[in-house]
Amino acid sequence: MDRNQRKLASIACILLAVAIQRLSPFLLPHGPAVEISPLHRPVISEVDPSNESLRLKGGRLTKIYERMEDGRREHGPLLFHPETILFDNGGIMYIMNEGAKLVSLTDFRPKDDDDDEHILTARTTEVAHLGPGRPLGGKFDSRNCLYYASVMLGLARLCDPASPTSKVELLASRVRLDDGSWSPILYADDVDIGPRTGHVYFSDASDVPSDLDGTGNLDFHYSSKIEGARGKRSGRLLRYRPETGEADVLATGVAFANGVAVDEDETYVLYTSTFEARVMRYHLQGPRAGVRGPRAGISTRLPLEFPGFLDGVDCSFERRGVCYVAVATTVPPLARALFAIPGRLGTMVRTMTMVIPRDWTPKQEPYGGVAEIQLGDDGKATAIVRMFQDPDGRDASMVTGVTEFGGKLYLGSLHNDYVGVLSLD
Repeated sequence: MDRNQRKLASIACILLAVAIQRLSPFLLPHGPAVEISPLHRPVISEVDPSNESLRLKGGRLTKIYERMEDGRREHGPLLFHPETILFDNGGIMYIMNEGAKLVSLTDFRPKDDDDDEHILTARTTEVAHLGPGRPLGGKFDSRNCLYYASVMLGLARLCDPASPTSKVELLASRVRLDDGSWSPILYADDVDIGPRTGHVYFSDASDVPSDLDGTGNLDFHYSSKIEGARGKRSGRLLRYRPETGEADVLATGVAFANGVAVDEDETYVLYTSTFEARVMRYHLQGPRAGVRGPRAGISTRLPLEFPGFLDGVDCSFERRGVCYVAVATTVPPLARALFAIPGRLGTMVRTMTMVIPRDWTPKQEPYGGVAEIQLGDDGKATAIVRMFQDPDGRDASMVTGVTEFGGKLYLGSLHNDYVGVLSLD
């Protein structure tokens, strides 16, 4: 290469660098990827292909579909993409669908044209509209008020949902920080309620807000993919106190803060850090109450390995120390490779994946799983007791919500048109 060629190459590099810098706000509106330390990289166990305990043939799983009693519905189906299954104080089952409707499920019957006793249908009734956005997790309190997380709104509440005069209340769309400033809640995700105090614990998954896709629909999946590739760990665990009407931050530095669950004595809150594939425990009582982990600003991580990325979580009020974790999807080889690349090279490669058009991003591999875990106490070690899974997602896939009720687990999904019911007997 002669002198003129070297000069042209240098000019081209400078122009390319300037172009990238100028286009960065458009290509990377949420900033480039950051380095992920080994402590926060996901540690994934292998999927056991012989474990098919979440298949219909195993006898534990039942699926509940919507019954179209007149053969058609003027405004379309109501049971679609139920992220979380809810029960009010009277034991009535509800889901919140992608259209932001609160829907009750009653009158369960075997499906007429199916001989499988594990396929049921239910009458669906629209009870209320929950406002703009997409409601994800929710919980009824002792007064039968529904607290729910809306991706666009924040934390909201609807008391006496069946009343025609009931109104949605927006409780928290921002949270006050220690320095007195306000921080917006951009991705409210899951909710649980403390049985002693009535405090509402909820997750703010990421500082990457949902936006509209090319068809004009709200796309909250893409936000999670950006958060995972970016590696910034901007998720938080928050608490809302109904007696004061104020919200505060309990834990920060979460790699997409997702499921939230309080134990029966309200001594701790579990929450999932999706892209670390970890379950975290924030202590509300005892010597570790309020203690946050070093550097990360989060609480104790449970020493468990799961076969994929985690989503919802629920704790049993009948079996002390037993909780359930939804494993939404396995981790494909490409994602494992991206997280394994160390240092600046890994940061550069993940930054490049963030500018890929959303339609080109890899889809989740078909899989459905729920882990039953026993939290250590009195000398017992924390362990995964049972793993229920459908290794190729044939009968149960993309399990994003898990709710224990009456000795069974009710499984929700952002992708399915049914409610899964898993017998624990």
